[in-house]
Amino acid sequence: MCRTRILGLIFALLYLTWSAPSAMAQDGLWEKYSAAGRQALEQRDFPTAEKHFAAALGEAERDGPETARVATTLYSQAELLGAQGKYTEAEPLVRRVLAIREKVLPPDHPDLAISLATMASFHVRNHKFAEAEPLATRALAILEKAVAADDPRLAKGLNMVGMMYTMQRRLAEAEPLAVRAFTIRQDILPAHHPDVAESANNLGFLYLMQKRYDGAEKFLAHALEIRKKALPPDHPDIAESLNNLGALYTIQGRHAEAVRYIKAALAIREKVFGPEHESVGQAHYNLGVLYQIQRRPGKAEPHYRSALEIRQKALGPTHPLVADTLENYALLLMTTGRTREALRFKQRAATIRAQRN
Repeated sequence: MCRTRILGLIFALLYLTWSAPSAMAQDGLWEKYSAAGRQALEQRDFPTAEKHFAAALGEAERDGPETARVATTLYSQAELLGAQGKYTEAEPLVRRVLAIREKVLPPDHPDLAISLATMASFHVRNHKFAEAEPLATRALAILEKAVAADDPRLAKGLNMVGMMYTMQRRLAEAEPLAVRAFTIRQDILPAHHPDVAESANNLGFLYLMQKRYDGAEKFLAHALEIRKKALPPDHPDIAESLNNLGALYTIQGRHAEAVRYIKAALAIREKVFGPEHESVGQAHYNLGVLYQIQRRPGKAEPHYRSALEIRQKALGPTHPLVADTLENYALLLMTTGRTREALRFKQRAATIRAQRN
């Protein structure tokens, strides 16, 4: 069977929250707008959240452009953008948050660690692991010392570093971190909390990469069950769970289930993010892989074409996921006798790999 790259987990922003310092606990417009914005964000009322966070930022900046309140509000705005899949717009806000917190907080403050971890998540999304690792490991070191062993912020740090190692195929290092994150969240949070689902999903994805398929299905299905109960039916996290289970079923040869799950993920992502979002490209890619495995090149090719077009626009022409798509598309073209075109795609992929090394 031809070599395929099936797995691809869309990294969402680390949706991290923190407790504001006690000096900021006074009543006022900033608190009012911030609370209203967070409530709207939780309800996925994005226009209302945007309006309230903008008002909160205006109030925060009355005391200067680089205060803890400004950083908190900017982080909320980044969360809002991340919830909409607007990661490119969110990244400069997170950079600004981190720069402010480096200046105004002690080096061992948990809020600084959260900012470091979130910045690391952007680098991981772009496969820039050399840039991500020092930030992520520094964040985790701070949290290990600054918060209790069962603190949800520690679980978030563990989750971040674990996923970074998983994406690097450093699976033995990733597993104990992912297990700890899941255990903390399962012990201290309600059974159907979205963070429990996140850890279950990430642990299931890790087991999928380790080819421990029974464990992978157990945790991925658990994550989907929680998300269906806790979230609206068109939430992107549900699409993520559907996508990952679809990848598992593809590997196991359960193709009818795989098609159903991946198409359901694609429908949610197109509805929520639009047809040109990177996660839509991922779903098209996974369908291309599935149909390729089934030796149905006529069904696979349009999905590969869509995936390649979307990924080049959304991620840039030299992103590793573009190389993945080119390589699998080249394999498909070889099977249909289009050797010249296949070699051109294969060479483009090799150039991307060389540039990244």
